[in-house]
Amino acid sequence: MKKSLWHDLRFPRDVAVGCTLALATACSGTVSDSSGGPSASSGSSSSAQGSTSSSGSGSTSGTGSSTGTTTGAGGAGGSTIDTPIVPYPDAPPFVPATAMLRRLTRTQFSNAMRDIFGATVNTADLDADSWNGNFAVIGASTIVTSDRGAEQYNTAIESAVNKVFDDATARGKFLGCTPGTGANDTCVRGYLQKLGARAWRRPLETAELDRLTTLSSTISTQLTAAVEGARWATIALFESPNFLYRPELGAAGKDGALRLTAYETASRLSFLIRNTVPDQALLDQAASGMLSTIDGVRAAATRLLDASDGREAVGAFAEEYMRLDRIATQAKDPAFPEYTASLQEAMIRDLRETWEVVAFDDKASALSLFSTTKVVVNLDLAKLYGIDTTGLTATTYQVRSLPDDSNRIGILSKAGFLSQFANQKEGSPTLRGRYIRESLMCSPIPPPPGNVNTVLQDPPTDMPRTKRQRLEIHRSQATCNGCHGQMDPLGLPLETFDAIGRYRTTDHGLMIDPSGTFDGQPIANAKALGEVASGSAEVAQCLLRKYYSYAVGYEEREEDGAVINTLASSFQASGFKLRELILQLVTHDSFLSVAPQQP
Repeated sequence: MKKSLWHDLRFPRDVAVGCTLALATACSGTVSDSSGGPSASSGSSSSAQGSTSSSGSGSTSGTGSSTGTTTGAGGAGGSTIDTPIVPYPDAPPFVPATAMLRRLTRTQFSNAMRDIFGATVNTADLDADSWNGNFAVIGASTIVTSDRGAEQYNTAIESAVNKVFDDATARGKFLGCTPGTGANDTCVRGYLQKLGARAWRRPLETAELDRLTTLSSTISTQLTAAVEGARWATIALFESPNFLYRPELGAAGKDGALRLTAYETASRLSFLIRNTVPDQALLDQAASGMLSTIDGVRAAATRLLDASDGREAVGAFAEEYMRLDRIATQAKDPAFPEYTASLQEAMIRDLRETWEVVAFDDKASALSLFSTTKVVVNLDLAKLYGIDTTGLTATTYQVRSLPDDSNRIGILSKAGFLSQFANQKEGSPTLRGRYIRESLMCSPIPPPPGNVNTVLQDPPTDMPRTKRQRLEIHRSQATCNGCHGQMDPLGLPLETFDAIGRYRTTDHGLMIDPSGTFDGQPIANAKALGEVASGSAEVAQCLLRKYYSYAVGYEEREEDGAVINTLASSFQASGFKLRELILQLVTHDSFLSVAPQQP
């Protein structure tokens, strides 16, 4: 019965966003690609593990490299950059990107279920995200939901709804009234109208609300239980593409240009800053017309950032930017028995929450992330870092500072970064250096030629060699040196950390030489690497470009160069404060306007 009822339920607005509701059918359609033109959604999503790409690898010219001298102040206080970091002096005028449709990411879906129903969703049980430009929020505009994925959403939604409806007390509070069985029952209609506005991030149209109330009435009659009608109408509300997908289609203003509607603006603000559906206050601000002005958008964004969950604006970005989702999926050799689920969770929290601490608690420069001594640790991670464990347990976390004589500094010395870019038995200067080069310096590394053996040979048992020595042999081949010469010198200063990020001084019984270079500048060790990175104009530019792509939801285009120049100037003037960057970005046309979809 449930399937036939659902199969007959259709929402006119679904046509506008390219999806039609059916119980077990996938959603697909035409969505815009990062270059602004339409492209057909394709294939199933993939993780792209072990591969990163620059958000500036499209048509925008240049790598964003520094043109002047930089000085790193080191320590937790941040850095000073003496030259302007404007990346594109000859950028063309900005042109809005094509309007698009985005599916909620796994985390956004999970957060919405938590905020609305108080339910916990295991994101691993959901259809996988697609990582375009190394961000799930960018891949969300091109992903196709599989049949199996639709079933996974159904299961998760029904479980969340049942959590509320199976508890009489919770159900009564959630509904706020006693439902009846009639098609015009005021309780059910009012309940669906209010909940629907939050679920779909806009008011329901009369026809949409009529269909939902009719569904509720039909089920109530057939099951002789008004509560069951409300239950299944609620499930229908959240299994609709209007919940699972975020349309950002815009509406023509007085000048004819397309600008996000007030409700689309509310949705985009909420998912960027809170990574979940809008709260009632933000929906009310949309209804009042407040979000139709730049000052109103800034005020709304400020309120969201000031709230406790506003830290998501930085934490969620860090989680995607540093691909923290991969940590819990990586196996390590049995020689690392301390590599437990508790330690992996601590690695994720340490990296993510350090970003939040620097941005919101310290209110420091984003570049101080590379030189900060702050760590967020539980018992397991504190032991790994060799710091005081007093007051800590496997589930108790505290913000601590590393001692002055610590061998690690900043996010590049954190176990979560080091263990992620390693193999099962040992660290990898190549993987670590590649991430620094591509994701922190926005300088893409081309794939190796197809005929090149990329396997680093193990030395004879009677002739031990350090990883540095083995890589030197590898780089002696001309076909290998071109790429490895750009990656290895950046990763070698981190060789004093093993496969799980634990400090060490020897490799196969031989002393480790942790020296390297940062774009030609000699680096003595991991601490020096962090200090130099904290004063790099190239790193500052790249961080800005990455956050821009994350916020607007598409890979950087040539037409975005002028916007990035403007944001770069204000970002530098603010002392590289992420909070100020966010406020500048969400009030810019690049965040609030779109171009028409092509037929």
